[in-house]
Amino acid sequence: MKVVETDNLIPKLYQDMIESEASALGWFFHSESARPELAFHHQYGGFFHMAYDLASPTPVQSAINAILVPLLFIYCDKAQLELTTLLRIRLGMFTQSPGDEPFHNPHVDFYAPHQVALYYVNDSDGDTVLFDETFDQISAAQSAPHANQRKFTEARRISPRKGRMVGFDGKHYHASMHPRNHQSRIVITFNFR
Repeated sequence: MKVVETDNLIPKLYQDMIESEASALGWFFHSESARPELAFHHQYGGFFHMAYDLASPTPVQSAINAILVPLLFIYCDKAQLELTTLLRIRLGMFTQSPGDEPFHNPHVDFYAPHQVALYYVNDSDGDTVLFDETFDQISAAQSAPHANQRKFTEARRISPRKGRMVGFDGKHYHASMHPRNHQSRIVITFNFR
């Protein structure tokens, strides 16, 4: 699996502005961070804020979109990735939890070819876990039973560090985690082709 990881992708002033803006957003609660329609044994609730969603009649969902799109352009340029279609920009926040689960429910963002780039807004814990399995191997219907039986094979962990951005092929299952030592973990997920 090819993973492109860049620390301090943008200047500190830009990092600070994103953190400040993200901390002041209105957040919406969801009871399951991966795919709420699937029969996972455990659910991991968190908060989200949609900045952009191509599938919506009005794709720009939030004013923060204006400061996030240039971040994706910078990342694609440094990672030498082509960007033809922006699918979604979604901010996710998990608050501190003493749970002992190794990771949340593995998922893919879309069951179609796409790229994922994650930008870590703040220093935190609660790794992102990437798995060997892809949606070519495990369908949406198979993903919950596969997760419930702990059959996903961990390929890599990425720790949240402010200013870090990491990208990978969106066909790979991945999972988040609640922070245990920090008050919050805020990540911006970019999905694109």
